[in-house]
Amino acid sequence: MTDSPRPNRRNERSKQAILDATRELLAEEGGVRSLTIEAVAARSGVAKTTIYRRYPTKRELVVAALNREVPFAPPPPDVPARDGLELFVRVGIRMLIESGAVRILASLLVEDQREPGILDAFRANLLEPRRAQVVEMLRQGVERGEIRPDVDPYVVTEMVAGAIFGHHVVLGLPTTEAWIESLVDHVWHAIESR
Repeated sequence: MTDSPRPNRRNERSKQAILDATRELLAEEGGVRSLTIEAVAARSGVAKTTIYRRYPTKRELVVAALNREVPFAPPPPDVPARDGLELFVRVGIRMLIESGAVRILASLLVEDQREPGILDAFRANLLEPRRAQVVEMLRQGVERGEIRPDVDPYVVTEMVAGAIFGHHVVLGLPTTEAWIESLVDHVWHAIESR
């Protein structure tokens, strides 16, 4: 006897609800330490036993939630490098700040001491794939002669991420259009081919 499609769809909906609730709570509640299975069950509308059956430990649940794909559309391949840089800055702000990912990251920096490897999941599944897309966009800018050939695309991604992190997290300043334009201008002037 084969399974009907209905239980599989319900199963998938439950899984997505659990992972969505986990990510939301990680961002809202201050991270892994304060996350409870009870809160995930209440938020997702799924029984605790269902969560434990899928994810026997809180660590497995958190890693699964961090492994879930977060949408990030890379700039089109033919976009001018400066426009791609601006897109990267705007997407970086949305992804790190507005989504709450930076709050999750802060808690993971602490939790990684108790739960080794949990920060690696965040890096591998959220940060690195997006960074690779931006690096490729910058390399294409080098190939088209828009960006100096001696520019290290990885360092450029760190310049932007560091500026966003420092502006919002360290200094606690809001995002303004003027700040975004200034950041893009400064980075662009440092890397553009002249």
